Order: sequence, then structure tokens, then C-alpha cells
Amino acid sequence: MTGVRRVQSPTRRGARTLQHDQAHGLYKVNPLVRWSDDDVWDYVRREGVPYNPLHDQGYPSIGCTHCTRPVAAGEDPRAGRWAGFAKTECGLHQ
Repeated sequence: MTGVRRVQSPTRRGARTLQHDQAHGLYKVNPLVRWSDDDVWDYVRREGVPYNPLHDQGYPSIGCTHCTRPVAAGEDPRAGRWAGFAKTECGLHQ
């Protein structure tokens, strides 16, 4: 099960609800694949789901502590991921 959503990045726009990951030899289920950012936050607020407080401090997308930074106004929400690296995905979703 993953939290991959199509709206997160151009590399995820073709994601499907169920897909085979040949690189890792497994199937991935992406139940939120069609959810927008608003859908996620509406659900979090409505259901009282706990979330990482960094979201309230300018981190719309959170990765590891060494390569994630807050996002400036007007930047892509995932601009803070892999800051200083030539990456767009972690090893799990390549």
C-alpha cells in the first residue's frame, strides 16, 4: 500500500490504483491515487487524523531529515524534497 497520488508530480501522473513494480518484483496498491491535496486535508481535518507538524511550518512534502527543506511561497510543493540532489523519487517509488 502506498500514498502515491497523481497530483504530486509529473512522474506520478500515470499512476494507477494497482500497478506492478518490476524493479522490486511486487504489486503496489495506490488507494489515494485520484485524491487532490484538498481531498487529503479535508479528510485529515474531518477524521482528526494526526499529521506531521512540519506541514504547518512550510513543509508540504516531507522526506528524510538530510534532504528536505521548507518550500518558499510560489514554489512547487515538492521543491523541498531532495534539495540539492538530482532526484525526483525515493527508492521506493522509482
